[in-house]
Amino acid sequence: MYIRSKLSSELPHKKEIPGSYEWWYFDAMSADKKWAIVIIFYEGNPFSPAYIKAQEEAKSSATHLSGDSVETEGIASSFPAISVSVYNTKKAEYYSFLEYAPNRLSSQNEPFSISLGSNIFERRVLDEKIEYEIILNQMLESRYQLRGRIKFVHEPKKMQTSADFSSLLEEPEQTNFQHAWNLIQPRAGVMGNLVLDGRSDMYNIAFNGLGYHDHNVGFEPLKDSFEDWYWGRVHFTAYTLVYYIMNTREGVNKKAWLFPVENDSPGLSIREIELMDEAPSRHGLQAFRRIMMKGPGVECEVLTNQTIDDGPFYQRYFCEATLITGETKRIQRGISEYLLPKRIYNRKYWWMINMRLRYLSTKAHWVQKSRFLYSRTW
Repeated sequence: MYIRSKLSSELPHKKEIPGSYEWWYFDAMSADKKWAIVIIFYEGNPFSPAYIKAQEEAKSSATHLSGDSVETEGIASSFPAISVSVYNTKKAEYYSFLEYAPNRLSSQNEPFSISLGSNIFERRVLDEKIEYEIILNQMLESRYQLRGRIKFVHEPKKMQTSADFSSLLEEPEQTNFQHAWNLIQPRAGVMGNLVLDGRSDMYNIAFNGLGYHDHNVGFEPLKDSFEDWYWGRVHFTAYTLVYYIMNTREGVNKKAWLFPVENDSPGLSIREIELMDEAPSRHGLQAFRRIMMKGPGVECEVLTNQTIDDGPFYQRYFCEATLITGETKRIQRGISEYLLPKRIYNRKYWWMINMRLRYLSTKAHWVQKSRFLYSRTW
């Protein structure tokens, strides 16, 4: 996997091979830790059984016509999607996963923006400040709804810009890769207003906190690149911790960084990482629950002790991280994830995905029409 931090590389890529995908990920947690939100825009939804079927049909057609397996016309652009999760303290208050017709997705390069239905994000770069504004406008078949605006803003005097922290990634420039992780905002100030008709009540949320943004692109199915992966980020007072642990075809790749808040503070790169305390989920996922990290003058322990999204191939957690630098010990909450891509292709789990994902080509699943039943799938 190619790791980079480059604004120009965030623009949509040409994805010609079936199974290619691209996503733009945003998350934020409020200062009082009461609210958290995760927003992901997709072109080529890698978690969609409809996209997987289209991949199989494209490959079968190419093989039939040529007698040999060949690359076929790209279909990622036919499966744009957006997922939004809003968490209130310890549970999901709102969840949506919506696929759209290809003509509902549009993008422009300057200023860079992506529009999917009535959901939009736009990037602005002014006076070295990087700002993303996200507009959400959703009404689900269950009558749950979410609308509002939220901004992710780098503050150059307080937070490092991508040009500052890119040297920490220690990755040479690459032109030939199958998957790229593009770290854009390891830490951003987040503010905005959201109006939410959620699981338990109506809310008018004045959001203020810290967030994170990255961008991923792949030119083959996730299962062909990764056995599994762990990812997480935690915002401490003086640092932001970001880690990746990937089991790939080339072996295990473990990396973590401590990005300083103040520009005159040194960043730290961590390479000594150990996974511990493996345990099964209710769906049989075998994931490690404790991650130990060590580097010169730093120790960090991450516990994925609160599951907030529990599926057959994916889990999201509120994690608890303990960071020790010198004589200083800090404890903070963050967001972590675990993914087992090959299970996405196992059809015995698709009935669970079908209840959560609103497909373009069919009517909404009957569970999605019930406020009571749909919320039980979160």
